[in-house]
Amino acid sequence: MKKLLLFVFIVSCTTMMHAQASGASSYGFRFGVNYSSLSGDVVSADYNSRIGLHANFLAEIPLNTIFYLQPEIGLSALGVNENEIGLDNGDIVPLKTNWLQVAVLAHLKIGHRAFVLVGPQAGVNVTERDQNDYYNYDFDAVVGIGYRINENLGVDLRYGYGLSNVFDKEFATVSDASNRWLQLGVAYKL
Repeated sequence: MKKLLLFVFIVSCTTMMHAQASGASSYGFRFGVNYSSLSGDVVSADYNSRIGLHANFLAEIPLNTIFYLQPEIGLSALGVNENEIGLDNGDIVPLKTNWLQVAVLAHLKIGHRAFVLVGPQAGVNVTERDQNDYYNYDFDAVVGIGYRINENLGVDLRYGYGLSNVFDKEFATVSDASNRWLQLGVAYKL
């Protein structure tokens, strides 16, 4: 997973540098709110979904008049609202987590202002770590719809479906959990 995350990051940086040299791309920021949960056998029905924030840096790289490549890098607060669970061995597993995420999304314009987003996203847990770190990497499938209000301002709604077990170490052999999230974001292009 480390190699995949590194590969996605290198491809994103290379694409952004190439687009910057050609002068065809635009850059911006995206901020908003997440509504997230964990899905899997470790998650009790008693756990409440978490409301958190996200902040991304993005680039829009036009490949033709309706199709863009949209690489992003940012931070996102995911997990569930409960702070932690205790294991039989005495270890504590935090359930509120923060992730550094890298996405490479296909951005397809529909009409003059609407668009659809789809693509992969890889993430690494950046929550405080110690010797009992139970989190692995995250790999999500992302789909979304959006609307461009004007040339610089847009809004979008995204859904992320975790494809990988976010837990690591021996905990991953007995517990499985994947991130699930809904994001509402506002993007501003510079």
